[in-house]
Amino acid sequence: MNKRTLTSGRALSIASALLGLSLSPAQADPLSDFYTGKKVQVMIGFGSGEAYDTYARILARHMPNYLPGKPLFVPQNMPGAGSLNAANAIYNLAPKDGTAFGTTHRFVPLMPLLDVQGPKFDPLKYTYLGSMNRENTICIAWRGTGIETIDDAKTKEFTVGTTGAGAELTTFNATLKRLLGLKLKIVSGYNTSLEVNLAIERGEVQGRCGVSYGTLKNTEPDWLKNRKVSILLQLGLSKDPELPDVPLFGDLVTNEQDRQALQLMLAPAEIGRPFFGPPGIPEDRVKALRAAFDAAVKDPDLIAEAKKQTLDVNPVSGADMEALIARAYKAPQAVVNRARELVNSGNGPN
Repeated sequence: MNKRTLTSGRALSIASALLGLSLSPAQADPLSDFYTGKKVQVMIGFGSGEAYDTYARILARHMPNYLPGKPLFVPQNMPGAGSLNAANAIYNLAPKDGTAFGTTHRFVPLMPLLDVQGPKFDPLKYTYLGSMNRENTICIAWRGTGIETIDDAKTKEFTVGTTGAGAELTTFNATLKRLLGLKLKIVSGYNTSLEVNLAIERGEVQGRCGVSYGTLKNTEPDWLKNRKVSILLQLGLSKDPELPDVPLFGDLVTNEQDRQALQLMLAPAEIGRPFFGPPGIPEDRVKALRAAFDAAVKDPDLIAEAKKQTLDVNPVSGADMEALIARAYKAPQAVVNRARELVNSGNGPN
């Protein structure tokens, strides 16, 4: 080997090493490396076929396209206790590495603030990814039961079904009794909303409060098309444009402190279909999950699929969700105290 060949060989080796060093940082993608081949669990606090479940499964089909490594999303239903079972599991049992998140009823994050029994989590520590829609809930009564308006429920016994423990902030039954004097008879213990709907059709109960209007359009379109139910009341901060003649709960309450308490309790209507993970997810994965969520809910294919299911998509970012929950927990103590009284006492009007 002559001197020129040796020098050329060394130069080539050095150039190759430098080229390797220059390419490695550009080629390295820790997020893609982490998620490639992984499964991401999507924990759903509702039964199969419910609107929250449908939203979650649509998201699970599209969100992986926007997450580095394109992991497989695996939906898992965890119904019960007003979706508290799933909320507690997300916080306490889910891995904190970005491979699990879920969805629960929108009111779940307020439950600890309002002393509702059952939460085993700090809602300020959840990792909020975003919401797929804003949503009003409503009270409905089956036609022919004699309950046609909210005033009817003040003079006639109105039997309503619920999913039991943890459901007050999804039904507002106690609050409705307290503030409006409704003569509600509550039948609890149904496992899913669809079971409550079946009970209505069978005549076991006369109706329900706290069902999302969007859910009713998705799961029971025949009820609306054929006027099988009367919509008595809206539970939200503003009227749904499709229900201009249905009274808003807050408009029927004249006491200012009670109105402020209701505004606090109903604030989660702005995060109607929330998705969040456990605390402690690494920051780079939080950013990636939020970015993937934001991109997925704007995907024309996702929007078209949701439309076929008669589901509206009106997203809220994870950062905005986090800020809304944080504001709720900074509410004046007098307002919080009144809201606690309304939630936790169903013994009748003041």
